[in-house]
Amino acid sequence: MQLEEAMSFIKDNIKRLLNTEDVILYPVSARSALEAKLMATSSFGKLNEELSLSGSQYAPNSFFELEKFLYSFLDGSTIAGMDRMRLKLETPVGIADRLISACETLVTQEYRCAKQDLTAINDIVNSVNEFALNMETESLSWRGQTLSMIESTKSRVVELV
Repeated sequence: MQLEEAMSFIKDNIKRLLNTEDVILYPVSARSALEAKLMATSSFGKLNEELSLSGSQYAPNSFFELEKFLYSFLDGSTIAGMDRMRLKLETPVGIADRLISACETLVTQEYRCAKQDLTAINDIVNSVNEFALNMETESLSWRGQTLSMIESTKSRVVELV
């Protein structure tokens, strides 16, 4: 009676929370399942599936149903198993794909910023080179004027002496 109430409570809450009608519960007593498994294997020293299926203590605790569901869920040899396997693998692959897309976006943005920085640096280098060329040209001009003034001053001094 308590088991049925607990199962009903759990099913109702799962239906409400997950918004689904298809809810399967496997009420399992680990102790009973272990005892049944040990009894089934103790006769032969290995798992005898026929014996474990027919065990009177094993079936009522629904551990067999849970075990059967897990085997079918994890089995990749059936179509349903392949679909489940595909779904299980799509999740991490999808996450990896989204991570790669996000990284690609970040790298593209960084590339654009670096390209703009490189353009700015090239503009600065060109400006500095242009400034150096102008300075050199002006320096030559000033030298010429200075030498001309010195020569002019020398010739005046020579005239005065």
